[in-house]
Amino acid sequence: MRTSILTPLALLFLTPLTHAYTGDLTYYDPGMGSCGIQSGPNDHIVALSREIMQNGANPNANPKCGSMIGIWNPNTKTKHQAKIVDTCVGCKAHDIDVSPALFKEIAP
Repeated sequence: MRTSILTPLALLFLTPLTHAYTGDLTYYDPGMGSCGIQSGPNDHIVALSREIMQNGANPNANPKCGSMIGIWNPNTKTKHQAKIVDTCVGCKAHDIDVSPALFKEIAP
């Protein structure tokens, strides 16, 4: 299940990524992600778009896997961190999918 909020969020990629983006936030039921990392609904994890992930032949070897990003909600003025574990095939370039627990924290 994917649900979106209407307010754009700023994504601040932490080391080794150094870009900032604005996009929509959705949530999904995590499991085994494209990075080969098993995650659950209470983990602080994120799936990025195909455009940002740019997976090669073996997405488990993607250097973005396991990196942390910061997610800024301008409405609540709160920042949250999440680990990159998956690719969101239905996301637009700068949208992200997060776990249900993280979604509730970011967009209460």
